[in-house]
Amino acid sequence: MKKVLLIEDNKNIIKVISMLLKNEGFDLKVEKDGVNGVETALEWEPDLILLDIKLPKMNGFLVCETLRDNEKTADIKIIIVSAKAEEEDIQRGFELGADEYLTKPINPDELLEVINKHLKLV
Repeated sequence: MKKVLLIEDNKNIIKVISMLLKNEGFDLKVEKDGVNGVETALEWEPDLILLDIKLPKMNGFLVCETLRDNEKTADIKIIIVSAKAEEEDIQRGFELGADEYLTKPINPDELLEVINKHLKLV
């Protein structure tokens, strides 16, 4: 079973993504701020991380950079899922090591397709 860590503070988005991923058989953990997200990633070592940018305590850009700089988490697939849709935000996400950048509102089918692609499940 593939492990996915969702780092997101919006309750509605957490609910939708959690239902979607659990129905697809993923092992899911959720963290609501960047600091706990990094700690969980280091301890649990998920196969993939879904990461928001606007987070309490530590923003998603810093989370992404922190995870890429640690050899234990450097190779984990990171998909940014954010309402920040400006070109410079997307560019910055990729520069900091994100594997994919999706903008909200998220299309559930597209999200699953991207997750499966990065986990090589398709």
